Amino acid sequence: MDSGRIFALFLATYLSLALLGKFIFRGYLGEFSSGAFFYALTFSLAVFSGYSIENRFNLPFERAYVYLILGIIASSAAGIFGVLVALIVLLGGVHVLRGSTGRYHKHAYYVGIALLVIPPLLAMWKGVIPILNPQTRYSNLKELYIASALFASLLIAYRPSLIVFLVGEVFAVISTSRTNALMIFLAYLFRAEKKELKRLLVVGIPLVALAFLARFYATKSVYPIWKLGFVQSLLYRAGFSYMVYEKLFSLGMPFGKFELLLLNPSAREYVAALFGKVNNYTYTIFGQPAYDFGIFGLFEAFLVGLALKDSEKMPMFRALSLTFLILAIENGFDALNFGILMGSAYFATVGGMRNAGQ
Repeated sequence: MDSGRIFALFLATYLSLALLGKFIFRGYLGEFSSGAFFYALTFSLAVFSGYSIENRFNLPFERAYVYLILGIIASSAAGIFGVLVALIVLLGGVHVLRGSTGRYHKHAYYVGIALLVIPPLLAMWKGVIPILNPQTRYSNLKELYIASALFASLLIAYRPSLIVFLVGEVFAVISTSRTNALMIFLAYLFRAEKKELKRLLVVGIPLVALAFLARFYATKSVYPIWKLGFVQSLLYRAGFSYMVYEKLFSLGMPFGKFELLLLNPSAREYVAALFGKVNNYTYTIFGQPAYDFGIFGLFEAFLVGLALKDSEKMPMFRALSLTFLILAIENGFDALNFGILMGSAYFATVGGMRNAGQ
């Protein structure tokens, strides 16, 4: 199945869950906005238009430099962590394009393994163990678990490894982070060979389900008044993120705020502040374009579709772009995931041009 159909499947599934959540919890999540829904559908069509028209839009050299510039800007806006991830993607991309092997390859891979293992161990050493003490899930040191999941995904996209997958998922369960667990699972799903898929599904789905359950019980522990069941909580979460998008839509239309939420290193905190909260709010893939650019956000959608199609030219970057684009369906675009998407499209496009020239 091509990337466009995979993305469409995940997007349609999320929208169905979000709208169901909005309907079931309409007393809490507000009235349905037909304008926001129409924008979401139009945005989705723009993504698929960009994906479908890529072959006719035959300017790979120009597209590559657009991806490069946007990737650098977005990654720089993500702060030190974003710059570090960008450097790793840069080094990995250059390594893949050159087809290098040998001592450098081994040393770089070992550094990646260290970056997978050391950050969560540091968090645990400091007492941040959310599965045992759910309150610590809100510590700033939770970022160390996110870093571990990111590096696990990068390693798996570069070279699939069941050991890396299992270690990464164990840390994701300890962190009670659904996003971390999904990130690692999706990277393996889109990178693994067909013969590995059965083993991945048998081992991976229970681990992801365990992370979701751990998050559910952590939420009930931190908020004793939480009365929703597991499935109800999933529907409420999907509906809540969509409700946040509706708010951003109402603020951004028709021509956008141009406050560049996309380049805000604390985008989810900023969005929560719009609601008078100090949490991190997710806002769906439609929220940032609607808020930043209004109707002009559809051009961003077209660019995302182009980038997704271009990323297909190399398996590693296809896996990365699909993984982070699917995560953005509910979480929304931020500087980090948008930078990874643009970086993946750049290296895959350059690799495709080099292969075509051989």
